[in-house]
Amino acid sequence: MSTDEFIRIGDAARLLAFHLGQRFASNGHAHLGTARDKLLTAAQNGEFPIVAGTESWSVAASFPLPAECVHGLKADNIDWDESVFDASSDAPVAATAAIQQLHSGPAVLWVPTAGVTGSFKIDSQTVGKWNRR
Repeated sequence: MSTDEFIRIGDAARLLAFHLGQRFASNGHAHLGTARDKLLTAAQNGEFPIVAGTESWSVAASFPLPAECVHGLKADNIDWDESVFDASSDAPVAATAAIQQLHSGPAVLWVPTAGVTGSFKIDSQTVGKWNRR
């Protein structure tokens, strides 16, 4: 895993919703649910990884989610405001080390910014507008 720029999954969904709002000349908030679904679908299709880690990005404290974890994510089992996935209450008995780590407590979910912007064709001008809003 490289140290490319990463963004919290909730912020990535808000960026995509903003992009959709710009594209359709409407309010980006109206597109937030669609953006969350599209983001998870793209990750599940392997367009970019989802990484679990701590509140501040650190390669040492983060790990890419295995496919079975990514496929288990749904829009309603993520706290999108905090970008947190918490499955500590239902950890599988026989699981890989990465899955056990994910289920040991709440984890902040991150995605590579370049992966998200590339997958959804979000240009740097739109990212700049979103950052200035």
